[in-house]
Amino acid sequence: MNKEITKPDWAMNQRERAAAERIAQGLAPKRRRRWPWLVLVLLLIAGGAGWFVQSGTLAEMQADREAAEAAVLAEAEARAARAAIVQLAPFEVTEVAPATLTESLRITGSLTPVRRAHLSSEVSARVETVMVRAGDAVAKGDVLVRFDPEALDSQLAQARANAEATRVQLEQARTDFERTQSLVERGLQPQNALDRARSTLDQLTATLAAQETLVANAERGRDRATVVAPFDGVISERSVDPGQFAATGTPLVTLVDLTALEVEATAPVAFAPVLTAGLAVDIRVEGFGERVFRGQVERLSPMAIEGSRMLPVYISLANTSGELRGGMFASGQIVLEAHEGAIGLPVGALRRDAEGAHVLVIETGTAERRAVEPGRTWDAGALVEIVSGLAPGEVVVSEPMPALRAGDKVELLGAGQ
Repeated sequence: MNKEITKPDWAMNQRERAAAERIAQGLAPKRRRRWPWLVLVLLLIAGGAGWFVQSGTLAEMQADREAAEAAVLAEAEARAARAAIVQLAPFEVTEVAPATLTESLRITGSLTPVRRAHLSSEVSARVETVMVRAGDAVAKGDVLVRFDPEALDSQLAQARANAEATRVQLEQARTDFERTQSLVERGLQPQNALDRARSTLDQLTATLAAQETLVANAERGRDRATVVAPFDGVISERSVDPGQFAATGTPLVTLVDLTALEVEATAPVAFAPVLTAGLAVDIRVEGFGERVFRGQVERLSPMAIEGSRMLPVYISLANTSGELRGGMFASGQIVLEAHEGAIGLPVGALRRDAEGAHVLVIETGTAERRAVEPGRTWDAGALVEIVSGLAPGEVVVSEPMPALRAGDKVELLGAGQ
């Protein structure tokens, strides 16, 4: 049922009048069109989406701007850090001074006395007295071991008696031979009698010679009943005790001379052309810390150790004070080549850039670039020789330290303390 228009004609607008006329004609009023509103809503939604996308782009642009500002700030902070004073420890700098640069070969080995005597028994007898113990120092001629002389005296007396008896028999045989020879010449005895006399004489002559040798041995054994030191040294080992029976060849004591020691080391055969007798060797011995003992190459083995390609090298070492002992572990460096009065720096001190080799020199608290001319390396590549560009007394940064640049302010820790 159509809704009647209640407004007066004068109060209606055009749309209401049109509707009233349609109602008066018996027609249904026209429905309002809603699509403009839908379009408007869609336009509003599209505008909101565009605003959202635009706001995201703006956020990205803002983030990029903030990142750029942060990079600029970091660079500024880095410049400020470089402008600050850099502290250097004493091990990070080196004072330039002329020195002897060397190329050396590292070796290891054990100390061994050059002179060592293993004294053995030269007689078969009972040990009467042992005068020394391990660790005792002795002089040449000191009595070390004394054997019981009674048995030796008996052996000597028996040998002399046997020789004397044979000597008497030999004299008698010689007399008989001369008498038989005379009788044969006169035809009073046959020739075979002379042959028998000659055989007896020869036999007794040989027997006497053998017995005289036994006498000499017995006399020598009696003289060697006392064992004395053949040179000054120290007893390193004692192998017998009093009352023990020692046969010929039984070990008695070992005597070593500690005044001269030797290090038996090995070196690669590739160094054979430069290894010669007389080369200086700096030796450090276990137990003596950083103390250096000076030795020299005494001799070289003519052949390398089979299967190892290593060449035995013998190094002599004086030990007049006697503080070193045999068997101690030693390590050292054989000086193959040396350059005196040269300037050398750790290889980490040398820098290179587009302009060439240079170092950083500390001048009045500032790191300054100094162009240098490097030479060859020494000490197995640990040091580099500086041919020109530096003067004695200058302080150089010896560690790589890539963050330190020319112009930076520096402070030496411990300076003036």
